[in-house]
Amino acid sequence: MTKTASFFILALMVLACDRNHKPIIADLTCTPAGGSAGTTFTLKVLASDEDGDIITYLWTADDGNFTTLVNSREVKWRSPVTGGGKIFSVSVKVSDGEKETIRSYPIQLGEALLGSVSGVVNFTNFKIPVPEVSISIAGKNTTTDPDGHFFIAGIPAISDTLYAGKPSFSSVKSVVNIPANDTLAVVLELTSVNFSTKVYGTVKDQDGLPLDSAKVVVLNPDGTPSKLKAITDESGSFRLLYIPFGERTIIASKEETTEASYAQLTKPVNLNDLQIQLSLVLQKTSFSGSFTDLRDQHVYTYKKIGSQFWMTQNLAYLPEVSPPDMLSTREPNYYVYGYEGTDTAAANDTDRYRLFGVLYNWPAEKAACPTGWHVPSMYEWDNLFYFLEPGAARKMKSSTDWNGRGGGSNSSGLNVFPSGQLKIDETFAASGDAAYFWSSTGGAYTQPGFRSLRFDSNELTTNQGSEKMGCSIRCVRNN
Repeated sequence: MTKTASFFILALMVLACDRNHKPIIADLTCTPAGGSAGTTFTLKVLASDEDGDIITYLWTADDGNFTTLVNSREVKWRSPVTGGGKIFSVSVKVSDGEKETIRSYPIQLGEALLGSVSGVVNFTNFKIPVPEVSISIAGKNTTTDPDGHFFIAGIPAISDTLYAGKPSFSSVKSVVNIPANDTLAVVLELTSVNFSTKVYGTVKDQDGLPLDSAKVVVLNPDGTPSKLKAITDESGSFRLLYIPFGERTIIASKEETTEASYAQLTKPVNLNDLQIQLSLVLQKTSFSGSFTDLRDQHVYTYKKIGSQFWMTQNLAYLPEVSPPDMLSTREPNYYVYGYEGTDTAAANDTDRYRLFGVLYNWPAEKAACPTGWHVPSMYEWDNLFYFLEPGAARKMKSSTDWNGRGGGSNSSGLNVFPSGQLKIDETFAASGDAAYFWSSTGGAYTQPGFRSLRFDSNELTTNQGSEKMGCSIRCVRNN
């Protein structure tokens, strides 16, 4: 190959290399188009390379700072707070690796709109102030006072990051929007593992049985519930983390169930160790259960109906037994339906005694109920009936032993059997048809009062009678 030909080929190669083109910037936009000093702007460049080369981006500015990466098509630039009344240029350089194109966008800044922030720093979950916390925003700094309060003014009315921190405590960063010519109020929370207690333990009833779903909460110093609470698991266990040192009050409670209610427990505690174990006991009031009459060791069942605790069996206290022809208006008499003798043991052994209990005359009614229980008044009978309405009578009656007619559903659990009565003509009557119960308050004209349920009625009838007659008794627990 001649020298002339070689030179020609080399020239062609140089010309080919010179054909690489600069990247083209088609558009450069800024949002918003203008704003006050301290505003954050979004800038976006639209560029291409006709040679198909990969292009890169690099943003620069006279002042201020970029809050995103500067090597992308879109950036966010925060203008300087002190730039009010000035024009700042934000530039982008687009390069294909060999050639580059630069374009700038001028931004006119208005005077900065200012606001302020005030607040309080509390211990996490509590209204307990944390003093000497360092607070900073927009280059301004302060510390909280002994009550945990702080205030910073002259902050640009923009979105900014508020920082709070203290040695041996956690720190918090929160993005806030400062209002123009106004004050933003905030509540911040810090936690310290060095100045707080972990409390764990159990909640049980007075019988030592664990209570699940009980709530344990720590109170603020002002007596209001804090946000720190725990719910016990199936074993009655709970844990409360990061309670500030000092004199605290813990409240344990459990919602009423269909079976029992629970008295709330208030327990003052002095927390000065990193970990404390507590055993909490809630007094449980069962809505149903049993108790023993200490006079004769007879066991009775009871149930809460409405606001009252009722025996679910007729009273069976029988210190002695009288035949039906022994009537008195002054002396207490005790009868067992259908039994005409005077042998107490024999009367106790009858089916009627086991099912219906004892019939008492009015003098015997006065001291018939066991200690802690009493004969219900007319008012208490009415409370029971109205609580069970509608259909109260059917809910009160047992579902059996009504001679196959007029029985009930016993949905109340009261289980009223048709135990009959002893009439003043010295005869037993109405077994299987009706139940008659003494009231502690009288009927009309100062005569003894009693209530009755019959097979052919859905009412709790109010009656008046004689001191001689024998009626059943259902006792109500004292308040």
